[in-house]
Amino acid sequence: MDNYKTVSTSLYSARLTEPIVIEENTTTRKVLIVDLNDKKKDIGETVGITLVHQRKKRNDEWEDVESINLNSLKGGEGVKLNLDSKNTRKIYDELTKLYAYIDKEGVKYGTQEFSVVKAYEIINIPKDRRTFIERLLAENYGEEVWNELISSNPDLATKLSLARIQTNRSIALEIFKENLESNNADESFWQEFFTNNDWIFGYGLNYQFLHLLEDQPDYGGRTFKGTGSQKGDYLMRTNADSHFTVLVEIKTPATKLLSYTQKEPRQVKNPRNDVWLLSSDLLGAISQIQVNCRTWSIDSQRSENTRLLEKESTFTVEPKGILIIGNTEELVKNESIISCFESYRRNTKNPEIITFDEVYKRAEFIVKNKTKVEKKVISKTDEDDDLPF
Repeated sequence: MDNYKTVSTSLYSARLTEPIVIEENTTTRKVLIVDLNDKKKDIGETVGITLVHQRKKRNDEWEDVESINLNSLKGGEGVKLNLDSKNTRKIYDELTKLYAYIDKEGVKYGTQEFSVVKAYEIINIPKDRRTFIERLLAENYGEEVWNELISSNPDLATKLSLARIQTNRSIALEIFKENLESNNADESFWQEFFTNNDWIFGYGLNYQFLHLLEDQPDYGGRTFKGTGSQKGDYLMRTNADSHFTVLVEIKTPATKLLSYTQKEPRQVKNPRNDVWLLSSDLLGAISQIQVNCRTWSIDSQRSENTRLLEKESTFTVEPKGILIIGNTEELVKNESIISCFESYRRNTKNPEIITFDEVYKRAEFIVKNKTKVEKKVISKTDEDDDLPF
C-alpha cells in the first residue's frame, strides 16, 4: 500500500508534501514533485509533475541541483535527462494510481492523508476490490486477470464461466421467444440464430450431442466444404468417441404444416372426413432432406470427403435427417388434425420432424433446468426420455 500526504495550495488544488522517488543512489536521486488539481476533472487534467534531480548534502538532506534557465541557452545547446525503462515505468505506475484516486475522490481541502492499494493487495481491502477490478479491466488487463483467476482458483473460474454461459443462453431464449411469437418468416435469420446458438441442438434429439461441422454445406460437391449442386442448412455430427454425420434443414415457424383452401385446412374427401392434407412446403422439405441424406451418403464416400472427416473420427452411415419447420399452434383446430399430423411424422423414419415451438421448449428446458438436464443427458437412453415432448 502506498501512502500519500497532501497540503492545499488553493480551494481546488494540492501538492504532495513529499516528493515521489523515481531513482536514488548514495549521492543523487530523481524525484517527482506532484501537484493535484480537480478543477478540470471533467477532461481528466488532474495531475501535474515536475521532474527534479537532487543531490545529497553533508547533513544527509537533499537539495535540488541548481536549475538552468532554458531561455538562456544558445543555438545548438540543450539539456538532456535520460530515464531508463524501469524509471519510466515507475513514473507511469505512480501517475496511474494518482489519477485513479483523484478521479474517484477529488482534491480535499487542508492537509490530507490517503492510501492507494496495489493490485496484488486487493484481497486485503474489501471495500476497494470493485474499484481496482474495474480499473484493471479499463486498462485492458482483463485477460491477465482471467488467466490468474484460472490459475489460482479454477473452481471459481468455472462457476463464473458457467454463469456467463447461462446468461447468454437466457438472452438467446428471449430472442427465440420474441421471433417465434412474431412468426418471423426470415429463413436467413433462423439459420444465423441456430448457428450462434448450437447449444439448442446439443441437448436435443435422441439425447445425442450434435456439433456443427459446416454451415450451408454442399452435399453434392467435391467436398462437404466445396461447391455443389445441393445445399443444406447444416451438416452436424453426433458427439462420442466415434462421430456420425447428421443433416439438419431449417425452415421457419411461419411455414405451413397443412394445405389450405382459403382460410381452412384441406381435407381428403371420404365418408368420415377426418383425413387432412399436409402442405406442399412440408412435403417438399421432407423430400429435399431425404434427397440430401441419400446424396451425402453416396458423396461422402469419395476419397477426399472420407479423408477429411475420418481425420476427426467422423463417419457417415445412413445419415439421419432433422427438419425444423412450422409451429404446432397451427394444429390446434381439432383432435383429428393433431392426430393426422402426429401419425404422419411418427411413421416418417427419416427425417425427424420437429416444430419451432418444440425446439423452443427444448431450449427453455435447458436454460431453466440446467443442472437437472446435464445429469439426465449423461444417464438417460432413448427409451426413458422424459423431456416434456
